[in-house]
Amino acid sequence: MNNKHFIPKRDLWLEEVNSQCHEYAKEIDLDFYVFQTPINKYNPDLLIIGINPGGEGKYSKWLERNKKDKRTNESLYYGVNTLVEKPYWEIEDKNKGADTMRAAFSKVFTEENGLKSVLKNAVMMNMIYFNTKTEKDLNSIPIEMRNFCISKTLEFIDILKPKNILFLTNEKMLKKYGVKNILQVSDTVKKGNLNDLDIFCIPHYGAYAYYSDKRGRKMGDTLAQLFNK
Repeated sequence: MNNKHFIPKRDLWLEEVNSQCHEYAKEIDLDFYVFQTPINKYNPDLLIIGINPGGEGKYSKWLERNKKDKRTNESLYYGVNTLVEKPYWEIEDKNKGADTMRAAFSKVFTEENGLKSVLKNAVMMNMIYFNTKTEKDLNSIPIEMRNFCISKTLEFIDILKPKNILFLTNEKMLKKYGVKNILQVSDTVKKGNLNDLDIFCIPHYGAYAYYSDKRGRKMGDTLAQLFNK
């Protein structure tokens, strides 16, 4: 498959996710979105997967604020790569937004280890699409809704065919979402298997102790050795 064939499959996937999550969101009144980057290219070097969006956003408030009766498919992803670029809405609102994430990633994905260009073209998505204040609050989302998100994430991985998959979480959450054969590669990097796909895992960027200059650099050097080129 090439980019020409990828785009229609992506668009169908977005429509299916948006339609079903719209119905779920009306029930639980939690806002949802999937990606923090553009999703324009097939077979990228890297797909980063977080567990779910942080926050307490209500779906009803999003609809009211945007004068919509349903999220648009295009609102499920960003037009800019927020992993490396501060988007205009964060600048206009004068808030920190994803500054913590960008600062942490800048220590891991560097020119020296060859990963800076990988991050610029990476795709980032969530495993669960509904936002919650904390990771523990995920349990308040009905299992049917969580399972739908997980199945669609696995489906999108198959559509996108990334060269490498990197989770931002801990071993407990990896196991919860089906990752097996988890091995410790270094103090901050794990690897495992998800549906016969090799995956790697590093701590979430909110775990500040892991993202000192020294540990961030070591994390990046380890990933650079592990990633498929």
